Amino acid sequence: MIKKPFIVGVFGPPGSGKSTILSFFEEKGFAVWRADDAVHDLYKPGAPGTKRIGEFFGKSFIAKDGSVLASRLAKMVLSNPLKFKILEHLIHPLVANEVTHWIDQQKKLGVAKMVIEAAAFEPEGLAKHVDLLLKVTAPKNLCKQRVLARGKTDVYFDALYSVTRDYETPYLIENVGTLADLKNRFEKLYSTVTMSP
Repeated sequence: MIKKPFIVGVFGPPGSGKSTILSFFEEKGFAVWRADDAVHDLYKPGAPGTKRIGEFFGKSFIAKDGSVLASRLAKMVLSNPLKFKILEHLIHPLVANEVTHWIDQQKKLGVAKMVIEAAAFEPEGLAKHVDLLLKVTAPKNLCKQRVLARGKTDVYFDALYSVTRDYETPYLIENVGTLADLKNRFEKLYSTVTMSP
């Protein structure tokens, strides 16, 4: 029988520092899964997500190479809450299948510690897989500065921030200082929580 691994879920608003936190987990020997990477794969030519986007939203969202025009799709759904909900309904089940498959693969490889980063951890979705839910946060204006520094627009940030989900969890890391400060906060939390199977 395969021993149950310890799985952490990471969420938070754009610009909060989730990617940095994931790198800290990697240093601790955790296998890392990112929802954005899974969606990227689902939007490749011939992928299930691409087929669903083309069928529902139309061929104008499919590039000549057969992949999803992600920036065009994002612009459309982030300005239309109903279409955003429809996109979630189309893609979230596929993402859930991807993470379930990934977890099974890691188990077969004998991986004992995993971390999942995603926007949504609904009770009947990704939350079913995690032992601990960690929120990474920062003041909205600071998150916005970080996202704009990546070349994104105010409109993009505001739209994405507005659809960010929040979940109750006692595990919180606030990213308001230097990288060293963030690392110290992570290490402090890590030392107080038994993150092992």
